[in-house]
Amino acid sequence: MRLRRVQEVGRGTLIISLPKAWARRLGVKKGSILAVSETPRGQLIIEPFTGGEEEQASTTIICDGKRPEEVSWAIIGAYLLGYDTIEVVARERMKAEVKSAVRRAVRGLVGLEIVDEDLRRVVINCLVNPSAVDPRTLLARKSAITKSMHSDAVLALITGDRALAEMVVDRDEEVDRLYFLLVRLLRTAIRDLKLAEKYDLSPVDCLDFRMAAKLIESIGDHAVDMAKLVQQLPPSTGLKAISGELTRAEEELREMQEIAIKAFLARRADLVGRVKGERMEALASHIKAILDRADGMGELGPIALSAAHAMNEIGKCCVDIADLVVPAGLELR
Repeated sequence: MRLRRVQEVGRGTLIISLPKAWARRLGVKKGSILAVSETPRGQLIIEPFTGGEEEQASTTIICDGKRPEEVSWAIIGAYLLGYDTIEVVARERMKAEVKSAVRRAVRGLVGLEIVDEDLRRVVINCLVNPSAVDPRTLLARKSAITKSMHSDAVLALITGDRALAEMVVDRDEEVDRLYFLLVRLLRTAIRDLKLAEKYDLSPVDCLDFRMAAKLIESIGDHAVDMAKLVQQLPPSTGLKAISGELTRAEEELREMQEIAIKAFLARRADLVGRVKGERMEALASHIKAILDRADGMGELGPIALSAAHAMNEIGKCCVDIADLVVPAGLELR
């Protein structure tokens, strides 16, 4: 932090000096035009005026000596850091397996498109406009998908429906895509105060959204764990013996997740107690019923126990999301 003393010139005009290192770095000199804007919290944002044309951030990834998965992670890292153009380059001809890894990475990230390609380079552009996407919409969409995932996973366990279980596993890829996009937007908002103001999110809010997104990601992972249990069931068999207990537990989970997300997005501290209190207690009661019945289910018992564990973990994630809600009047601004 640099401190500057305010001076007065002329008839009441207040001025401060600009940091010399900042001015040199950004090419600000006598006659330069600066854009000055104010946030709702009274902060002044000063930046060089570009006439409305925003410079696109670009980066280059040299793939020589890297394994295909390392190139994939480099692309994901550049995406999360907010780069608009990512160029993957080889000194000579790019290996086929590296190009395949590049294409897989592009397919797994929202908004990325390959715009140019030759024997030794691939150019990728991100077509997502951050100001056109609301993090709240993305978070709500992620929650809706994961809620349907654990609901279908429980149904697949009860009926032994392997096709339905596979659909749950496949849906996890969409959850991952939304997670990476949300993280990209939040990181951009932390660096760009004007974008954060448009989102109505403080830097602390961005951290909370990142945590909530990760917890929803975990809910999806636990749903996938339940869906994969279907493969352990004997053919044409399901957990029908405890269908009532599983169904009631799943109903509580859906209710908990709905309330937790509503509390978080609307900053409703009055709803937190419902998630941590009555809903969690009801879920614990249903899970106990599953555990009590599992002992007498023979070879299906361990599968029932694993399902109960996954459902309990989803409940904990819902409680953690609700815990991110800050009571009114205590926000750090």
